Amino acid sequence: MGGLAFIAATRTAPGEVMCYHPGSIALGEFGRPPQDRTRALAAQFEAAGVKTRVVDDLAEARWGKLVWNIPFNGLAIAAGGVATDRLCADPSLAAEVHALMREVQLAAGRLGFTIPNKFLQQQFDVTPPMGAYRPSSLVDFLAGREVEVEAIWGEPLRRAQAAGASMPRLEKLYAALKKLTAR
Repeated sequence: MGGLAFIAATRTAPGEVMCYHPGSIALGEFGRPPQDRTRALAAQFEAAGVKTRVVDDLAEARWGKLVWNIPFNGLAIAAGGVATDRLCADPSLAAEVHALMREVQLAAGRLGFTIPNKFLQQQFDVTPPMGAYRPSSLVDFLAGREVEVEAIWGEPLRRAQAAGASMPRLEKLYAALKKLTAR
């Protein structure tokens, strides 16, 4: 079983979390349909007040999460440590966000997953109301902690390329992030 958190929150101090967007949790099974245990865990989250959905395909849900994580987490670092409000407000950065989202969508399609255009737009539209949100990768980068470069950018790129997808923007972003995070 696996879970994906579609939230925007930052730990501001020990035991303190600032929530910019409460979002939801997606739960699914690895390589098989949801089981009774998946639905039972989702019901527990729901009972605790956490919006939760059970997904039929956990791998597909991961590609959906990458639609936001790849551009916003990556560009926040590569553009010089900027928050999401600047990524959305600057026309050239917003265009790059959209272009990266489309690359993720196309790569997911090559892997047999469908991510509708409406989903891409929803992922962008939910971001400006968050204000000056610093994505988790940027928070880690600025704190000198390890950034999940391989998990968020490298592995999806390799899987997409293996499926025959061309991802020139992601290639460029991945190379920049490897260079910026090398310690």
